Amino acid sequence: MTRCVLSLLFALLFGTGVGTMAVGTAFAADLPAGPPTNQAANQAPAATPPSTERFAASVAAGSQFEIASSKLALVRAGSAAVKDFADRMVDDYTTAAADFKEAVSRAKLPPPPEKLDARHQAMLDDLKTRDAASFDKAYVEAQVQALREIVDLFRTYATVGDNARIKRFAQDLLLTMRSNLDDASKLR
Repeated sequence: MTRCVLSLLFALLFGTGVGTMAVGTAFAADLPAGPPTNQAANQAPAATPPSTERFAASVAAGSQFEIASSKLALVRAGSAAVKDFADRMVDDYTTAAADFKEAVSRAKLPPPPEKLDARHQAMLDDLKTRDAASFDKAYVEAQVQALREIVDLFRTYATVGDNARIKRFAQDLLLTMRSNLDDASKLR
């Protein structure tokens, strides 16, 4: 009986041009057009990671900027929401900086300089010149810009970094960095 049903189905599907066309179309829709390709070759290339030393220097400078600019915001901001955000940033980045020092030490890497780079210094200097009316907006914009950069940096290093201990540090903090970026974006 089963053979009879299968034979009938086979005859219906392949015995007429319509069935053949429908089956051929269904299979053709699942196949890629053109010659077979390597799927990995079609994917975007992996991001080039910064060297571990460059990552460390960027993290140190970024942390210093977040702490210094947020301490400034605690004094100068007019909005309670901005002050609450700044307070959280000081706490998050003070903790992150301590965790980072420990990770660098355990990885037996030389400690990066604990100072602002020229770009972050210029951003901080700009915030210091702002009057009360423009400070909150300038601070939030600076945070969004700096946090976007640090999230991209952490994401890249967490994915393809070459030092396992520092890579784990980046992976562990990435969620916090994304959350901070989301919160800063909401303040806009």
